[in-house]
Amino acid sequence: MESNLGQERYLRALPQMNRHKHCFAMVGLPARGKSYTAHRLARYLNWIGVKSQVFNVGIYRRELIGINMSSEFYSPNNVDGSTARWQVAEHVVDNIVNWFKKDSEAVVAIMDATNTTKERRKMILNKCNPEDIKVMFIESVLEDTDIESANIKETKIRCPDYEGCDPEEAFKDFCERIDNYKKAYETLSLNMDRELSFIRIYNITQFHINNLNCNVQSKSAYFVMNLRSNIKSTIYFSRHGESEYNTVGRIGGDSHLSDNGIKYAEELGKFMTEKDLSHIPVWTSIMKRTLETCSYLPNSNIERWKALNEIDAGRCDGLTYEQIEELYPEEFALRDLDKYRYRYPQGESYHDLCCRLEPIIMELEKQSEIMVVCHQAVLRCLVGYFLNVPLAEIPYIKIPLHTIFKIVPGAYGCDKEEITFDVESSKTHRSKPTTESIEARLNNARITTSVTSQLINGTH
Repeated sequence: MESNLGQERYLRALPQMNRHKHCFAMVGLPARGKSYTAHRLARYLNWIGVKSQVFNVGIYRRELIGINMSSEFYSPNNVDGSTARWQVAEHVVDNIVNWFKKDSEAVVAIMDATNTTKERRKMILNKCNPEDIKVMFIESVLEDTDIESANIKETKIRCPDYEGCDPEEAFKDFCERIDNYKKAYETLSLNMDRELSFIRIYNITQFHINNLNCNVQSKSAYFVMNLRSNIKSTIYFSRHGESEYNTVGRIGGDSHLSDNGIKYAEELGKFMTEKDLSHIPVWTSIMKRTLETCSYLPNSNIERWKALNEIDAGRCDGLTYEQIEELYPEEFALRDLDKYRYRYPQGESYHDLCCRLEPIIMELEKQSEIMVVCHQAVLRCLVGYFLNVPLAEIPYIKIPLHTIFKIVPGAYGCDKEEITFDVESSKTHRSKPTTESIEARLNNARITTSVTSQLINGTH
């Protein structure tokens, strides 16, 4: 058995893109998709291990000043309103600076605000630069009035500012608020702001990128370029039907479906027909159990992705958990100690799996309706991304067999619905053990390993 030294080394150290601190400041008129972009970007960065947080100026403004502010509050000619909004913005940037000072793991703060004037953006730079916080602006420009109206009706008139208001009056007031912002709006310019780092999104699908100077900024730009805020998407996730390996508790492998797995595949095909989903694309892995499941679907557009294959269990592939604990007791305990970062010998970790799934995430962000049929660990990573689950909890998300997860992304989060089928299946979920039990098993495993080594070397 291998020494645990190599295991402990990678358990302590995940790859870091860099240790710089970043403030991403949104720019643009209201109802341009800034909050949508901010929350999606924070979710993505957290999922790849870059700790991020959104600081919404509107929330701070309601806490510090109150609600029920009319559109006149946002007029540049309203001195009191302008002063109050400036003070709130300063307060938010101060909170961002303090967040970085208090949390050594913090990497990206996203300031979700309009920041429509050069003076406001200069204030952000003046507060962040002395603290060695890199600033990048993300501007959203939208000239499609239909999308603007839809954004206002879907999110803005439902916010606390208009609680109890008539929807038509709220819509009118918010449009007047936008008009007031337009009076003082100074857009970012490739000519005038060349020294700044920024991403400029024009009508959702066109982009200007300027002066990005690190990996975090570059990866963020790539993600933002894959977002489509005008697409209302629904994603259906399902594991394959029960496999022969599932029935005997073996992990990994490339086995066929069991009889119950075939029954589920048949029911899944009926579901797609009855719900009029036979036209949507289906993505699946290249493993037998997923391909056999998809063979019962009425959909013609089925695409195979190797990236959707199950986590590679390496030397433990094809074993039961009981066999792994018996053959590799130290490995078994180490995996429970940090399941997200643990890498199977000659195999993968959940972190490796998330890295492998990044291209899938980028493509899913552009889909309207799609079905993804894959595997337990893969779906934990994908569902964990959309539901913004902390990394350490992703390996413990319950993804039962013969269940569809319907995910509907929204501006600030995702709605999830579980659709179950009346087809028996094996239970494959292992609950998170207690820290005490893990440490006890790890100590016992190391004692056993030490005694065995001494016996082999003739020193006991």
